[in-house]
Amino acid sequence: MNYRAIRFTADNKAALEQFLLLPKKLYRREELVQDEQTERQLIMGEHILSRYFKVYPILVLDEQNKAAARCVVTVYPDKECAYFGYFECIDDMAAAEALVERADRLAKKLGKNSLVGPVDCSFWIRYRLKADHFGKPYTCEPYNKEYYLRLLEGCGFKVCGEYISNKFPSVPQGERNEKFAGLLEDFEQRGIHLENSTPETFDKCLKEVYGMMIELYSGFQTFSKITEDEFCELFFPLRYVVDHSMVRMAYDGDKPVGFFVSVPDFGNAFCGKLNVSKLAKIVGIKRHPKCYIMMYMGANSDYHGLGKAMSESVRETLSQNGAESVSALIREGKVNSGYYAHLMECRYRYVLLERG
Repeated sequence: MNYRAIRFTADNKAALEQFLLLPKKLYRREELVQDEQTERQLIMGEHILSRYFKVYPILVLDEQNKAAARCVVTVYPDKECAYFGYFECIDDMAAAEALVERADRLAKKLGKNSLVGPVDCSFWIRYRLKADHFGKPYTCEPYNKEYYLRLLEGCGFKVCGEYISNKFPSVPQGERNEKFAGLLEDFEQRGIHLENSTPETFDKCLKEVYGMMIELYSGFQTFSKITEDEFCELFFPLRYVVDHSMVRMAYDGDKPVGFFVSVPDFGNAFCGKLNVSKLAKIVGIKRHPKCYIMMYMGANSDYHGLGKAMSESVRETLSQNGAESVSALIREGKVNSGYYAHLMECRYRYVLLERG
C-alpha cells in the first residue's frame, strides 16, 4: 500500500472530518476516549490555550484517499522541541513512517530539534503513551492501541520518560498504615488541618490547587505555565464529577499547603456526546463508586511527609466505602510511586517518547 501524508488547515473541511473520524474507526466503543470538541477547537485555533502555540495537523491517506494515520505537530516559541500528539494509526508501519517522517520534516523546518510525544498540544490537555494493561480505560487515562509503542519505536522514537499507575483493591475496614497514620496525627498536632472540598468551596479550592500545582509541577516534562483563569476554566467540569469526600485540602492556618484530588472512575462515559443512557450511567456511578481515580496530589516542600498523611486520610475514607482505587500517572521514581506498594494489585506503565 502506498501512502501520502498531507498537512492541512482548518478550512479543509474534508481533511478535518477524516482526522476527527479516524479514532472511531480504530477503537471499540468502550475504549474510545476521544474528545472531539477539543480536537476541533485546537485545529480551529479556538481553544482557551491556543494563544500559547501553533498547531499543524497532518493526515496520512491511502490509495483510496481514506485516513490511515494522523497527528498534530505543536510548536511553542520558547521550546526547542516540537510536540507530536493526537497520534492515531492503523497497524501498518508504512503508514506510521509516512506520518512521522512528514512530522519530523515539518518540525525541522520550523527550527525545532526533536519531536516529543505523545503530547496533545499541552501538558494541561493530555500526554504520555499507554504501554500495557489494555482493555478498558479508566477516567483521565491516556489510552491508545496496543501496537502504538511498537510503531513509534520502529519510526525512531525512544523512551525519554516513564510513568506508572498503581491499582489497589478495596481497603479492609479498619486497616491503616501505622507510619502514615502517625504522620497524620503529628500534622494535626502541629495545627495542620485537612478539609474536604464542598460545592460551596469548590471554586476557592480550585484556585488554591492552581497556585500549588504551578509551583510543584513546574519541573515536569512538557510543563507550560497557564493563568489561573485558564486553569479554572479547564478544570471547571470537575465540579460535576468530583466526590467531595475524596478531596483533601491541607491548610496551615489559612495558607493552603497540600492537596489530594480524586474522582470516581467513570471509564469513558464523559467522552463523546452525552445521551440519556450515558447520563444515567454517570449518575449511578457517582452515587455508588466502585473505584476512585487519584488524579492529583501535591504538598509544600516545607511540610515533609504531608503527602503520606493525606494519603492515609484518603485511605480511611476508602476503607469506609469499600471502593478500589487507582493512583494515576505518577512519574517513575517519585516517592509517591511506592506508597502502599505491598497492597498493590497491579501496575500500569506509560511512556513519553522523543525522536531527535
